Amino acid sequence: MRININWKSALILICIVYTLLTIASSGYALLVGRTTETHFHLLARFAVTAIGIGSILMFNILPRWPLWAMFAIHYIATMGIIFGLLWVSGYFIELHPDAFRDIFLNFTPIYFLIAAGFLIRNKYRRKVNL
Repeated sequence: MRININWKSALILICIVYTLLTIASSGYALLVGRTTETHFHLLARFAVTAIGIGSILMFNILPRWPLWAMFAIHYIATMGIIFGLLWVSGYFIELHPDAFRDIFLNFTPIYFLIAAGFLIRNKYRRKVNL
């Protein structure tokens, strides 16, 4: 499976996803009475979003394997990079004791939603082209 996404489309998707995540996170924080968010957290959210979306370009260099294998390799590589980013950031800021669990639980559902979106889009385009 090849995902036809170029750098410009990837940057636009990063901006859209980051904006939606930030609005959802800020809205939830305000609803539960939390009114502070660090600048580091905002930049880290952007980095994770950029890694997640930017890594979609990895699909273009993977061999044509079964779809499940490509998604598994892609998810493991992307999650590894994100865990690496979190580990390195631990040298500069104090991490929450559950930071690795939290990033896993925050990234994984968004990853699967975006992956499902690409699969649905791909399937729809195939039906239209037939």
